[in-house]
Amino acid sequence: MSRTESENRTADTSNRNSFLNRVAESLGRPRRTDDVTRPDWKHTVHLDTLADSAPEQLVEVLKEQCFFIHTQVIESTPELLQATLDDLIRSYGGGPIIRSGDRRFSRYGLSFPNDFAWSAEAAREENIRQAEAANVAIVFADHALAESGTVVLESRPDQGRALHFLPAHYIAVIERDRIVPRSTQAMAELNRRYENGETLGSCLNLISGPSNSADIEMQLVVGVHGPLKATYVLI
Repeated sequence: MSRTESENRTADTSNRNSFLNRVAESLGRPRRTDDVTRPDWKHTVHLDTLADSAPEQLVEVLKEQCFFIHTQVIESTPELLQATLDDLIRSYGGGPIIRSGDRRFSRYGLSFPNDFAWSAEAAREENIRQAEAANVAIVFADHALAESGTVVLESRPDQGRALHFLPAHYIAVIERDRIVPRSTQAMAELNRRYENGETLGSCLNLISGPSNSADIEMQLVVGVHGPLKATYVLI
C-alpha cells in the first residue's frame, strides 16, 4: 500500500469514528464497538433469485429487461468489438467521443479518432467540459445486473461521475463474465475487495438505460437528466 493510500484509509477511519461518536452522543448512549454478528436469514430471496441460471440464461434475462428500460443490446465479440463500436458511433452521428481511461480499451486494441480519455492528469474542469461537449461516451462496465438491466461502474480517477451523465449517447461494453444475477452478487464482490484491503471508488454509479422521466399524467420523456440513448455491447 502506498503512503497516499495508507493516509486515505487512516483519514476514512478517523472520519467514520467521529461520525459514529456523534451518533451515539445524540442517542444518549455509549458507542457500541463490539463486533456485529451476521443474522441468520429467514428468507434468502436476495441470494436465491436467478442463482441457478447459466451464463447464457443471464444474458437472455438482461436482454429482456433492457427492452423495458429502452436500452439497445448488441451482441459482439472481442475480435469484432472495434467494428461494432465504430458502426454504433456512426449511427449516433459521430463524435466528439469521450471514454474512460479503463485499461481494457488497450487490452482490446480499441482506438477512436480525436477521442478524449477521462484522466486524473486532466483538470477536473477539463474532464467535465469534454463530457459536456461529447456526443458519445464509451465505458466498460464493472458489473451488469441481469435482473434490472443495470450496469455498475465505480467512480475512479479514470472515470468520473460526469462521464456517465453529460454526453448525449452512452455505450457500455459488458464482458459476459461480469454479468451477475442482481445487486446482491455485485455488492458481495465489492465487499470481498474491501475486506482484502483494496481501494474502492468514491461512489458507485448504477445506471439502468437512458434517463427516463414522467409527469403526473405518466407521459414518458427520455433523456431529461442524462443521455438520450443508451446501448450495451456484450462481448
